[in-house]
Amino acid sequence: MLQTAHRLAAGLLAATLLSAAAMAAPLSDMASGLSVNPPAGYIASVLPPTAPQTARFQLKRAEDRDTGCQVAFTPAPQNAQLSQPQINQMLATPAWQEIARKTLSSTIYEVISSERFDQGDLTGFVMVADFKVDPRLPPRSRDIRSFFVIIETPKGRTSTVCVGEKASFGARQAEFAAVARGATPPR
Repeated sequence: MLQTAHRLAAGLLAATLLSAAAMAAPLSDMASGLSVNPPAGYIASVLPPTAPQTARFQLKRAEDRDTGCQVAFTPAPQNAQLSQPQINQMLATPAWQEIARKTLSSTIYEVISSERFDQGDLTGFVMVADFKVDPRLPPRSRDIRSFFVIIETPKGRTSTVCVGEKASFGARQAEFAAVARGATPPR
């Protein structure tokens, strides 16, 4: 009987530890105020920021090798003079959205879809893009698709960038949106 109780307790302990490991822990950058709360199945880690970013996180599923997401914050002092409703109104305009599409398309991407992205009282913009065929890019670039979300606040820009296999992108797009919705921009 004691041996059975020990086996049950050991099994319960193992299950508890495994479920705790599978639960994603939220992370915050105290200096910027950016935080992320990964959706189920994703694990978040801190990445060193690259200028002009001041905070950056990686969010991935365990099986992701060169796919997954990054969430970053870039201060935008020019936004400080605007209220959140003014910023939301600006991001909702066709003119601002066209600039965002052209900016992304002027690099190595071809934007294949875009739309407004609402998160609580914040208005953002989402774009889905493929890499352009370019001999400078690795052949692997032809197999993946990117998901971009831009949200602006008076403190700056929070960007979520996720990449996934083209073949399974439709299935992962909802996950990528959940990653973006789990990011709390600095206010």
